[in-house]
Amino acid sequence: MTFTKTSIQPRKFAHYNAITIFLVMLLQHESANAVDAIANEDVISVQVNGSLTNSTPEFTKLQIDKSSPQTYLTNETIQKIASPFSDYGTLANFTPSFVSSAPNGNGFDAAKNQTLRGFADGQFNVTLDGIPFADPDGFSHHSTSYFPAATIDHMVIDRSPGSATDLGYATIGGSMNVSSLQIPLKAENYLYGSYGSFATSQAGARLNTAKPAEDGQTGFMVNVEHMQSDGALSHADGRKDDLLLKTESRFGGATLTAFYAYDRYHFNNPSSVTTAQIAAYGTGFGFTAVPGTPDYFGYSTTDRSSDFGYVRLQSSLNAWHFDEKLYTYAYRNNGLSLKGDDTASPVGNGYGVPSTDIGGRVSNEHYRTFGNIVEADHQDSMGVFRGGLWLEHSREVYYRNALDLSTGAVYDANKNADSPVLFNYESTLNTVEPFAEYEWKASDALTVRPGLRYQRVSRGFDASVVPNSLPGTNGEVGRSVHSTLPSLDGHYALTPNMQMFAQWSKGALVPNQSFFYSSNPTAGNQAQPETSRALQAGITIGSTKASLTLDAYQIKLDNYVSTVTVAGNTEYVNDGAVRYRGIELEGNRFIGAGFRIIGNASVVRAQFEESGITSPAQLAGDDIPLAPRYIGLLGVLYEHDMWSGSLLTKFIGSEYQGKNGSSDGPNYLVGAYSYTNLNIARSMTDLTGIPNARIGFSINNLLNQAPVTDTAGPSAAGPLLVNVLARRNFLLSLSGDF
Repeated sequence: MTFTKTSIQPRKFAHYNAITIFLVMLLQHESANAVDAIANEDVISVQVNGSLTNSTPEFTKLQIDKSSPQTYLTNETIQKIASPFSDYGTLANFTPSFVSSAPNGNGFDAAKNQTLRGFADGQFNVTLDGIPFADPDGFSHHSTSYFPAATIDHMVIDRSPGSATDLGYATIGGSMNVSSLQIPLKAENYLYGSYGSFATSQAGARLNTAKPAEDGQTGFMVNVEHMQSDGALSHADGRKDDLLLKTESRFGGATLTAFYAYDRYHFNNPSSVTTAQIAAYGTGFGFTAVPGTPDYFGYSTTDRSSDFGYVRLQSSLNAWHFDEKLYTYAYRNNGLSLKGDDTASPVGNGYGVPSTDIGGRVSNEHYRTFGNIVEADHQDSMGVFRGGLWLEHSREVYYRNALDLSTGAVYDANKNADSPVLFNYESTLNTVEPFAEYEWKASDALTVRPGLRYQRVSRGFDASVVPNSLPGTNGEVGRSVHSTLPSLDGHYALTPNMQMFAQWSKGALVPNQSFFYSSNPTAGNQAQPETSRALQAGITIGSTKASLTLDAYQIKLDNYVSTVTVAGNTEYVNDGAVRYRGIELEGNRFIGAGFRIIGNASVVRAQFEESGITSPAQLAGDDIPLAPRYIGLLGVLYEHDMWSGSLLTKFIGSEYQGKNGSSDGPNYLVGAYSYTNLNIARSMTDLTGIPNARIGFSINNLLNQAPVTDTAGPSAAGPLLVNVLARRNFLLSLSGDF
């Protein structure tokens, strides 16, 4: 097997090489196992490695009938192996080609620099129960504000632009598809809690009736949870409260589901710290408790809240099945921040306040989104037709004022208007997207699925002050774009346990609202959607003892947006192309005595194809920012009798995090690093008589390493602004019915 050539340093290559050798050996062993399994087809199902056969815990499930590279992250992984403080942005670290960091600890630091195949947050979709959600301005996400681990049933990470029924604004990098907790088959009262390092604690309860089994029945579930922590970083404490309500009713052959989730979060928002501060105070430095200094925690206090709700009706008529979701979600943020970084934040001269006072900002953001997704499918003798319509409307209000943090008074930082208002705007986003596909069963072995999406998106922008302290828009300005997105994929069964799949798909990324942030917003927002063409193929092999998926891909992104200056005004235009290529492997093998080896590995190569796209310094062939050279996971799972456990190591290759990628040089380079987590658990039902009683103990960052995970480049004073891996921490968890 030949891999693409990379410039990985020899020390870093050792991580990558070990994972590759393991997965190649696994593939060789599995080829023989798959042939042996043909005579016994019942060992293979749609979700093979989800079985508890051979006394091993679930980790990921293998979907034999898939047509694109995707990983099914099981409920058992989320509940037994992952940290109970995780959000979806840290849970996805178990899967190929995904990276995020949490310097302040899982659950108390939004997953930073999330990337999937090197595509940054805002370039891939996140959905809940099939509903896409994102900030309407730039399509990024706040992972700590939605769906903590205890409310997630499972996740499917689809590393492709998707088929026609995959909805969202960023259909170029893939989708993180989250499924909410399901109402259990029987009534339960369940308690859970955790306590660990940094005074981190969690207490939660779930109560539910049984899932309805026939018409006239209704099931109900409520989950409440409180979490708090002093934070892995000094004075970066936070507290969170979460509520989930879900009902499911059956009547007349139809199912009506109602869902509501609410999150409230208060915290001191940790930013990057300098390498000089780390050298002086240690890797756990975040803030001080000294007012009047830029790194005082009180200058970064933040309050956030969010909610997400939907009503879903599923019904049938003859051979047609209908699914309608009417939904809404909202996000609110009110917080303080510095004017600059920890090394340079004085107000300065000419503002009518003492120049040495600490300059800051107070920001308030609120958006609400409403949407409706209607889908119908019909099965005939040749296959299945699916089609529908997605409609969505968002409204956002956002303002930011300059604030003298030393006195708590506003000051006139906007010299253009002699005002403290740095920006103040309202915006809207409207989407209309019809879609259709046909899954054609060409033969017993071959399934082909052509599809088509058409997306029309309109933005409205009305600012009294445009960001960058520019004059207002004198009313609403608007911009509409559209994209036609065809797709074609298929899978072919070589044997009952071995399948090949291939996909060609066109994706699009809707232009950001920031393209309006110009002295002439209408002229500045001329960019068309960035469009991608993805081609990928792979093979999947599976049995009860082992499984493996291998795929290769190339994604070419056209219409890459860059900035130009016309008569002193910044404008956004489409300019140039970039290309992403990679190889991904994922597998596991049962080795006996309750042990199963699991692993995944990805080689990523993301490059600019033309020079001068992001700045004159950027050259063709440079690496794209936030694209690690390689990503991997290697470890072992154990389950036997009352005991279970896992030992897992995550590997991340080097990457550049400046806007120009590798042309920015070493100041924006994050070197390769790895970390290891250990989990041990025992069922306590036999000792306590309590159903589902369990005690677990975890050590995160077992080897207590402190590598840099993120960099923001040089501070105003010179030392680099960085984040480091949270130091070794411990956690004890208890759960059971009551």
